[in-house]
Amino acid sequence: MKECADVKDGKVEPMEGDVAAESPGRQSLLRVLLLAGVLIGGMAVVYFSPVRQWIQDVPRVRQSIISLGIWGYPICALAVAVLVSCGIPRLVFCAVGGMILGFWPGLIVVQIGTIFGYYSVFLFVRWGGRDWVMHHFPKLRKWSDLIHEQGIVGVMLARQLPIHGTLINLCLGLSHVKHRHFVMGTAIGVIPEAVPFTLVGAGLVKGSMAAAGRYLAIAAITLGLVWVACRYALRVIRKSGATAVNAAEPEGQE
Repeated sequence: MKECADVKDGKVEPMEGDVAAESPGRQSLLRVLLLAGVLIGGMAVVYFSPVRQWIQDVPRVRQSIISLGIWGYPICALAVAVLVSCGIPRLVFCAVGGMILGFWPGLIVVQIGTIFGYYSVFLFVRWGGRDWVMHHFPKLRKWSDLIHEQGIVGVMLARQLPIHGTLINLCLGLSHVKHRHFVMGTAIGVIPEAVPFTLVGAGLVKGSMAAAGRYLAIAAITLGLVWVACRYALRVIRKSGATAVNAAEPEGQE
C-alpha cells in the first residue's frame, strides 16, 4: 500500500517520494536552460566580437602562427576546437588552414580541433539534460534508438547531412550513441567535406595559375563525389527511419 501524505494543521504535506521525484526534474530543467544559455552566449561572443575579422585576416594569422614555432600547431588545434564549439562552421577553418598551413598540415590540424570541439559539445549536451528532453519530447526517442543501433555508421551518415555541425552534435548528444562511436564516426565523417575546402584554401595561395587550377579542379571533383554521397546518405537514413516507424506501429497497436 502507498503511504499517505501527512496532514498538519489542515495542510497536506508532500511525501518524501514526491519531493525526490520533483527535484531531479527541476535539476534537469536548470541544466537544459544552462546548456542553451552557454551555447547561445558562446555564439554571440564569437559573432559579435573581433574574432571573426581576425580569422579573415589571413596574412596576419599566418605571421602569428609562424612566430609561435612548433607550438603553433597545437595552439591552432585548440583555437579551432574552442571556436567550432562556439558555432563557427568548421569548413571556414578548413579553407583558412589550407591557405596558412598548406594542405596536409592544415587538414590534420583542423580535423583534430574539430573533433575535440564537437566532442566537448557532445559531452555538454549529455550532461545538460538529455533525460529531460526525452521525457518531454518522446518522439525523439525513435530517432535516438535508430542512431544508436547503427553505431559508427549512423554518426558518419549524420555528418553528411547538410546541417550545421552544432545541430548534429546536439542531436547526437540527445541520442544514446556511445562515446567511442561518436568520436570514431565523427573522425571519419568530417573528412569528405574537409578535403575539398582545404584544397581550395591551399590552391588559392599557389604562385602559378596552373597549380591553383589543379587544386581547384580536384576540389570540384571531390565536392561532386561528396554531393552524391550526401544524397545516398539521406536516402539510407530516410529508408531506415521509415523501417523503424513501420516496425514500431504493430507494437503500439497491440
